[in-house]
Amino acid sequence: MLHQQRSDDRVLTLTLAAPERRNALDYAAVRELCEVLRAADADPGVGAVLLRADGPVFSAGANLREFQAELASSATDFYESGGVWEELFTLVPTLGTPLVVAVNGPARAGAVGVVALGDLVLAGTSADFSLSEIRIGLFPIMVLPMVMRVIGYRAAQDLALTGRVVDADEARSIGLVSRVVADEDLRDRAHEAAAGLAASAPRALAYGRQLLSRLADLPYADAVHHARTMRGTFLHTPDIQEGVAAFLAKRAPDWHASDTASPATQEDPS
Repeated sequence: MLHQQRSDDRVLTLTLAAPERRNALDYAAVRELCEVLRAADADPGVGAVLLRADGPVFSAGANLREFQAELASSATDFYESGGVWEELFTLVPTLGTPLVVAVNGPARAGAVGVVALGDLVLAGTSADFSLSEIRIGLFPIMVLPMVMRVIGYRAAQDLALTGRVVDADEARSIGLVSRVVADEDLRDRAHEAAAGLAASAPRALAYGRQLLSRLADLPYADAVHHARTMRGTFLHTPDIQEGVAAFLAKRAPDWHASDTASPATQEDPS
């Protein structure tokens, strides 16, 4: 389901490539996404991942035919099958490689959770979003923690209880989307955003997104203290040495001059 394409600017583009079924996310697709993201994070040739979709729909969410076939299963079976979704939502915040998501049309149910995982989310003007599970007698269970983390309790409560559709501008206003761009510009603007991240200081970026994720889960005083403990990690990387030297020499930094190892292969400093 995922089509992969690399570019010279260290961007790995992943395309949801099943438009005939509205890019529905069955268990196999979610598992494949986890595997590809983990491999990309270990690859020093990848500086950022861009996730986009073919066709007029970003994703309809979970595959309902697969889900219907599962309804006769036991509670234990449901727990086990939810593991791949748990893996996705716990994996992405720990990675060092940033994820840009380009939303080109409707995003429904579980796909809204995938959108919420993006470090940067660009939406075309025709994109819209709905936690639509309530309409089929369900609730947005596995995606809710990440969605709530991104947009807050009250907005998540509204969307989860009502299943209403929000357009790209409202999605931006509640924090689900970073930027709204013209539909015809979405692909180029999203790639530019990913390339910009890929060109940044790799260790600072990797440690920075992990720091952001950790701070989101801590009480304020604990977050400030954790930030203090992380200063040494940032200040002992080749990135800061190269960045300061380049600034003082009035030249462009070469982030890979001294060390081309992927930041993701280093031990999590937190």
